[in-house]
Amino acid sequence: MRRVISTNGALLLVGLLAVTLMTGCTRSRSTDRAKVLEAENINLRQKATTMEQQMRSAHVAQDDTIAREQQLRAELVAARQDGEAAEAARAQALAARTRLIDTQNDLSKAELALIESNRRFEALQRERIQPVQPAPRAVASRGGPTRLRMGGASPQAEAMRRDLQSQLSSYGVRGLKVEVRTDNTGTERVAIVLPDAFPSGKATLAYNASAVKAVISVGKMIKNHYPNSSVVVEGHTDSDPIRKSGWGTNENLSRARAGAVENLLTNSGVPARSVSTEGFGAARPLAQGNTKRAKSRNRRVEIFISPRS
Repeated sequence: MRRVISTNGALLLVGLLAVTLMTGCTRSRSTDRAKVLEAENINLRQKATTMEQQMRSAHVAQDDTIAREQQLRAELVAARQDGEAAEAARAQALAARTRLIDTQNDLSKAELALIESNRRFEALQRERIQPVQPAPRAVASRGGPTRLRMGGASPQAEAMRRDLQSQLSSYGVRGLKVEVRTDNTGTERVAIVLPDAFPSGKATLAYNASAVKAVISVGKMIKNHYPNSSVVVEGHTDSDPIRKSGWGTNENLSRARAGAVENLLTNSGVPARSVSTEGFGAARPLAQGNTKRAKSRNRRVEIFISPRS
């Protein structure tokens, strides 16, 4: 009986020990599992924090990108507006330049018409005053070609030439020659020669300050030293035909250039009634041929002073 109890007690003890060991093992595994889960939880929280930071950074970058895109779009719109404004300004400037050129051309044509009208009026006045008298020796006949006297001028013409050259020097005029001209009747005149001074195809001296100054000085000299003189201004061109300008012919251009010089003389004090103009185009060349030197010599305006008795 006692042996049975002992055996049962031993079995019970073994069972209790087994249960105790199993409970201890279960508790140990639960503790280890809890620790693992806690570590994983901490790791997950760290990852979540990192991802939140990355998300916030991504949102900030996205906001910056959107703001930059909006700024670039605004700059593009402003650039397009500036480009359109610049294009409009260029178009307005071109239109204004075109209007200015047209106005200048109209003014030049009006000046030409006025010069021609004045020339005709003065011619009628001269015919009315001297209907049958031949031209005096100091004013050459308009009928024949003019040639340059290289030497052998009469004492009177040479004296006039030297006096004019001296007077020009005293007024500080440089670059203007004084030469003797004769026509086919032998009549002599003394010319103050304004050489190739006008831009191609134009009838204004505004682009040539030295030529303007020289003509003004000639006008003052005539006013002070030849106050009772008759002054004739002749315009001459080379033989190249008119192609681009609105003058039509070399004769028209030469008359307009003579008129421009006439205006400067009268503005310098020479009485308008004492000055007349002629335009001969290429009809009276000083040099033959088509070289640049010959053409430059033929493009000229000549001022003739004839003292009245």
